[in-house]
Amino acid sequence: MGEFEVIFNFDVESLLQNYKGVLTNSGFEKLTGINQRLMYQYATGLKKPREAQRRKITEGLHNLAKELLAIEL
Repeated sequence: MGEFEVIFNFDVESLLQNYKGVLTNSGFEKLTGINQRLMYQYATGLKKPREAQRRKITEGLHNLAKELLAIEL
C-alpha cells in the first residue's frame, strides 16, 4: 500500500473554535503575537484575518508543533 499525507485545511474561525478547549486566546497571542481581543473576533467570526495574520497563526502553530515533537520524557 502506498504512502499518503493528510492535510487539514481550516478557515481561521473553525480552527480557533476546534482548538478552544486546548489553546486559549492568551495561548494563541503568545504563539502569534496577535492580541487576544483580535483572536476572539476571529474565533467568533466578527472579523476575518488578512493573509499576513493567517500566516502568523499558521507559523505559530507550526513552531509549537516543532517544539512538541522535540520533547523527550
